[in-house]
Amino acid sequence: MPLFTHDHTPLLGPPPCVQAEVDAAWERAQDLLAGELELHFELSESGPVCELRVPGGATVERLSAAEALALACGDAAFVAHALAA
Repeated sequence: MPLFTHDHTPLLGPPPCVQAEVDAAWERAQDLLAGELELHFELSESGPVCELRVPGGATVERLSAAEALALACGDAAFVAHALAA
């Protein structure tokens, strides 16, 4: 007979409050870009791939995960820099 048992369900995703914050950041990022650019994410074998794309799908700029997070959180300075490039 085991000495310890676990009586909880492992987390399958972020807590609801964290997911709500992520969703709000996503909405802010979409408002900032206003149809000019799209933030695109993919998961490759080497890690996340983050890109700014025009609505047709062409890549404008490849971003680091930190840059994509800053953009999603509404970093206006980064957005202005990306749009100027």
